[in-house]
Amino acid sequence: MEGRYFKYYRDSAWQALKASDYRKAFDYAMKALARDQYNLEALNTAAIAATRLGDYDKAAALYEQALVIQGETPEVYYNLGLLMARMGGHRDAIKVYREALALDQESAEVYLSLADSLGETGQVEAALAAYDEALRINPGLKDALYNKGITLNRAERFKEAEAVFRTLLKDDPDEPSWLGGRAYSLSRLGQYADALKLYRKALVATPDNAGLSYNAALMLERLGHREDAVMALDRALELDPAFPGAALEKANILGDMGADDEAVKIYDREAKRNPDDPLIYFDRGISLARLERYEAALEDFERVLRLDPVNIDALNNKGSVLISLGREKEALVCFDEVLRYDKKNFTANYNKACAFAGSGDAKSSVNALKRASQLNKVVLAQAEKDHDFDPIRSSPEFQALISGAMHQAPRAGKI
Repeated sequence: MEGRYFKYYRDSAWQALKASDYRKAFDYAMKALARDQYNLEALNTAAIAATRLGDYDKAAALYEQALVIQGETPEVYYNLGLLMARMGGHRDAIKVYREALALDQESAEVYLSLADSLGETGQVEAALAAYDEALRINPGLKDALYNKGITLNRAERFKEAEAVFRTLLKDDPDEPSWLGGRAYSLSRLGQYADALKLYRKALVATPDNAGLSYNAALMLERLGHREDAVMALDRALELDPAFPGAALEKANILGDMGADDEAVKIYDREAKRNPDDPLIYFDRGISLARLERYEAALEDFERVLRLDPVNIDALNNKGSVLISLGREKEALVCFDEVLRYDKKNFTANYNKACAFAGSGDAKSSVNALKRASQLNKVVLAQAEKDHDFDPIRSSPEFQALISGAMHQAPRAGKI
């Protein structure tokens, strides 16, 4: 009679596991183990269910028990490795996967999982080699090829990654994840229009994917379609109001479109959600400066520098705002600080020239402008039109520098 109950519980556990009812699977498997504590099938079922339920300690104990009973087997090592990886212990998982491969060198699934953990620990070349081993054993293992493409993207080897995803799409040209992978590769290769087509194609299959809408918005922005980009970002935020970066990207685009008031409202909301994110204050400071709300902009750039004291862009922008407030001496301190970190920062030298011009020091302004032009010749054409130089525009030093530059080089565009 007891044997009949054991079989019922064991089989019920397995059926529940296949149905993804992990609580029921675990409970039935434990009831089976209460009748036969050495049954490997029940142990494995209970361990897998415990893993799915997030009870990793219990799962680990069950796998260890299985190893004691069954001895060293690739299946138990593999399952234990999966558990360790799920717990974030990828280095330990790698060791366990290698134990499994020592017992069975022709398991594509183990090589696939090994490659995933190697990638998570930054061992890119070893991960790619493991994916190739998985594909040697099982050329049709699409997960290995897909994950290889993802790893190549992370390693910024975009041409290789694009080729991998192109190969995958030959078998199924409408698979959204493969389309998204290739689109990302193309976007990083600067092929924005082609990437946008693929993101849109993926969205046809999965219209409720916030990530795809977000990535499509980035492509639209890069192609100059800002209004469409905002609409795509609105869709991403509709699907996932907390989608990382979507709100800030929308605010940035609105600012570029001249809607800084609307952008500032978004930055205000994001600052409440993430009060320690310097990027929010930096971007809001840019919009506030464009709105000529210089005191508020100054507060934001100072907040950025409290969070990130060596943020060169924040120092440069703080200095620019101080110039707008007529505080040129304080601005010069900011630009000197930038040059202490980066002696070849032409923006800081240009901004120093603006600060000196604001205080009427034509000689110092021209010297700083010369240094900036040695690093980037475009700045002289910009200076010719920049109102910051109005206080010294008629000075002989400034006139000589600008007229000399115009004779030596063709007209340049704005910085």
